[in-house]
Amino acid sequence: MTVLLVVLAALWIGTAAYLVVVLRQVSAVRRQLEQRAGQDSPSAVTLALVVPQLEQLTARVNETVERAREASTRTRAEERRIRSFIADVSHDLRTPLTSVRGYLQLLERTELDAVQRERLAAAHRQTVELGALVDRLYEYAYLLDVEPRQEIEQLDIGLLVGETLLGMTGEIEGAGLEVALDPPTGLVLTTDREMVTRIVQNLGRNAVQHGRGTLDVEVAAWSDAARTGVELRFRNGVADGAEIDTARLFDRFFTTDASRSARTSGLGLAIVQVLATGLGGTASAHHDESAATLEIRVRIPSAEAPAAR
Repeated sequence: MTVLLVVLAALWIGTAAYLVVVLRQVSAVRRQLEQRAGQDSPSAVTLALVVPQLEQLTARVNETVERAREASTRTRAEERRIRSFIADVSHDLRTPLTSVRGYLQLLERTELDAVQRERLAAAHRQTVELGALVDRLYEYAYLLDVEPRQEIEQLDIGLLVGETLLGMTGEIEGAGLEVALDPPTGLVLTTDREMVTRIVQNLGRNAVQHGRGTLDVEVAAWSDAARTGVELRFRNGVADGAEIDTARLFDRFFTTDASRSARTSGLGLAIVQVLATGLGGTASAHHDESAATLEIRVRIPSAEAPAAR
């Protein structure tokens, strides 16, 4: 009887030990899967000890991981190919577009009647629109494919916004917009001048293409629990009853909204978001239906000041 009890005890201890090993192996597999969840190229799951059932499960998991890795590699390669294609096409379009503009300028110097000059002016407008589209395609592909090197410096942000919009006077007046801007004096932002300038230009062009009435521009200091910076607010009128999907305004090529009737690329606000994100900031939109206005807000945090030489 004693021998039987000893044997049973040994079996129980062995079974318990085996279960402990199995549970530890399961926990190890779970931890490895959790660690690999956020990796771009997850590695295979391994076992410290061989347990037949777990070995089979791990083999299936590793097969799934390998397929996911291959799919991720193919996806990244396809994204690079598409970005390269966009950049190449936009670059190749510039040469014939320049030629077209040259020939149109030559036509302007010839004797034309009123109807012909009206048609020539329409052709000019078409080349301007096409040129803007080509430039934005190239810029967007570049921003996605290359991480721009930031030149951090201290900027008077109110002065920068004012000068940038002043340079767009022709476009703004041509769209029939009035600008209301009272930029702050001495509001310093430590960031990249070129990227902020592009943000302001694209916000202004968005208002030119889709806005009406008055373009109210505000530049204000902004801060949260961890950062300080500047918030740019561009608010313009829109058509009464316009249905604007603010959740999609920053999507690339989004132009399906009824309020966005101009023939444009739909890249302006997408570029704004890419640039704002690159500076560590955010971009958002708010449509006030009662006031018939659309406001775009861009928050740009202040970066660390450049080291003194």
